[in-house]
Amino acid sequence: MTYNTMKKHLTLPCENKLNQLRAAREFCFQYLFHLQLPIFEELKSEFQSNGNAESLLNSISDFKQTTNSMFDDEVNSYIEKQVTQTLKNYDEIEHIISAHLKNWKLARISKVDRTNLLLAVNELSFTKNVPPRIVINEAIEIAKKFGTAESSAFINGILDSIAKKDQT
Repeated sequence: MTYNTMKKHLTLPCENKLNQLRAAREFCFQYLFHLQLPIFEELKSEFQSNGNAESLLNSISDFKQTTNSMFDDEVNSYIEKQVTQTLKNYDEIEHIISAHLKNWKLARISKVDRTNLLLAVNELSFTKNVPPRIVINEAIEIAKKFGTAESSAFINGILDSIAKKDQT
């Protein structure tokens, strides 16, 4: 499914279709952020090692209930795809991020910025059905909402570098 097709068919009670995608991305961000907590390390490792998505999808469903997040089937499918794909390609995504860090080590990046980068790099490098400028803008908006005052500029610089390299 392409970005434009998804944009036309989403039916969440949000102001417009782009807000629906933003809500889905924010949910993915929050879910992936919470997976970084030590108590969820086993779930993340289990999925990464054997690809068994059942417990991961159950966990996403539980998180939706806990956060009172209601999405239609198409958005749920988008969320599940983004989360599973990000976790499946986690090591490669971290490698891509690390290759574009200047004078930084991945371990020094805040968990908020790191999670935002993981999700955005997944969309830039593996999903590839959303234009890079939209992925970058959405990540900047997430950084403004959840990160520090410097997060949006940092996220923009890293993602712009990755997007330019992918275009060559």
